[in-house]
Amino acid sequence: MPYLNLRSVTRLKMVPLIVSMIVLVLTVILVSVINDIQNHNQQAVLESAASRQADLLRDQVNSDIDFIGSAANFFQSSSPSNWSNFDRFAKEVVGSSKSLMSLQWLQKVTPENIDDFIKSERHTSSNFNIYTITKNKKFKFNGNFSGMSDIYVVTDIYPRTKYNLEILGYYSISHRTQHFFDNIRTTKQPNVSDSVSILSDTLASIKNGELNKNSVTSDTHNKKDKRGLLIDYPVFNLDNNEMIGVVVGVVDLTVYMNSVIQHSLNGIHSKIRIIDTGIGSRDFPIMYKSKGWDLTKGTILTRKVTLPNRVWLVEFKQANEKKEQDLWVLIGIACAGVIISVLVYFIVAFQRGEKERIEAQLKLKTKELQFLVNRDVLTKLRNRRSFNQYIDKMFSRETTFTLISIDIDKFKSINDNYGHVFGDQALIHVATIVHGLLAKEDKLFRLGGDEFSIITQQINVPEVEQMLFKICHAVNNTILRYKGDEIYCSLSIGAAISHDDDDVETLMTRTDNALYESKKKGRNCFFISL
Repeated sequence: MPYLNLRSVTRLKMVPLIVSMIVLVLTVILVSVINDIQNHNQQAVLESAASRQADLLRDQVNSDIDFIGSAANFFQSSSPSNWSNFDRFAKEVVGSSKSLMSLQWLQKVTPENIDDFIKSERHTSSNFNIYTITKNKKFKFNGNFSGMSDIYVVTDIYPRTKYNLEILGYYSISHRTQHFFDNIRTTKQPNVSDSVSILSDTLASIKNGELNKNSVTSDTHNKKDKRGLLIDYPVFNLDNNEMIGVVVGVVDLTVYMNSVIQHSLNGIHSKIRIIDTGIGSRDFPIMYKSKGWDLTKGTILTRKVTLPNRVWLVEFKQANEKKEQDLWVLIGIACAGVIISVLVYFIVAFQRGEKERIEAQLKLKTKELQFLVNRDVLTKLRNRRSFNQYIDKMFSRETTFTLISIDIDKFKSINDNYGHVFGDQALIHVATIVHGLLAKEDKLFRLGGDEFSIITQQINVPEVEQMLFKICHAVNNTILRYKGDEIYCSLSIGAAISHDDDDVETLMTRTDNALYESKKKGRNCFFISL
């Protein structure tokens, strides 16, 4: 009796202890799950913020491109006699953008019309002269084409400040600038430069003797005061489609950067870095970097800002620090009641597990269906549906290619004499040999029964003949064994090289005729329709 009482007491003590341990374990698990959820939510918030900031930055740049494009339309749609009103139009454009600092009109000048151009401009400004700035920061006047067929000279500018007016007559001889001009001439699309020094700032520095031998102008591209961005917008003659000039918008990069910083989320310890990956940015790719970026340890999210001719990478780094509020939430959950903690844990665990299970099943079924739709189950080759899609695609590309039809000689006899199981083995055998002899870009299809097809971009007749000979020879000289018997297969092959006036039906008819010719020749051979 005392023994029983001792067991009862022990059981009464152990059950609460076990329940308490279970509750403690579940509470620890729940706290861990909530911690993961917090981290996930914080990550999701940062990802959403990163996407919004990247979209905002892209929209700001595209908005300025549209503004500059309206200025380009002014020159394209008006006669040269009205170009003197550019400052009035530009005033409205620049005033509509917070980041657009200046608009410049760069008129195309050729060696043949340079004298007339200077003479015409001096009617407006008697001191007008053409000049460029060489690599050693020296002014060079009177137009140096440096082997170029034409140059683009700053003919008008807004606003017409003291230093801006000194830019009039300037043209660039740098390879980087010429690359931009060549690109917009070819693509007829605006170009965005890498970060540059503002030319008016550079001219003032040259005049004041502030530039040393290591500092350069916007054309030679150095780190000093790179607060500008140039957007080149081409202007074409509507009659002959010839580029007659370029409208250049000077954008203040600091406006973009400040906008990104101001819209960052409060309460998230995130840093921002913007990297330019376009041409000319290799020596100074980092356009902006938050203070303390290098010292901050954490997750980096990258978003792309795609511009007409370059890509900016906007990187957000989140410090591995938990907010105080989140810490208090975890402490509160750890001290909460047992029943609610258990219910929350099992509900979350069940929902997550069910969701993952369903998604895994859907992915598996989708993958199986996709394979069955486009593949032959027996040979694992592409099927007739895939063949129809691919040959239509080849015709839509308007490229010349070769269509090849293959039949296994006397395949019905193989089925009748050895059975369909061996016939299936023969199909797999032929498919394996032929596929191994094709180039990577060639496509092999099983259209049904013993009918195979190849689409190859090889159109050189001797090389096509060599390929078909290898296929015939390889199949005919490879042994199939069945119950001790050695069985050989041979192929009849017909090929046709596509013509410009062919369609799918015509080409397939020519290929079938070529296949028929190869069978008339005695099988185990090929015939090419030219």
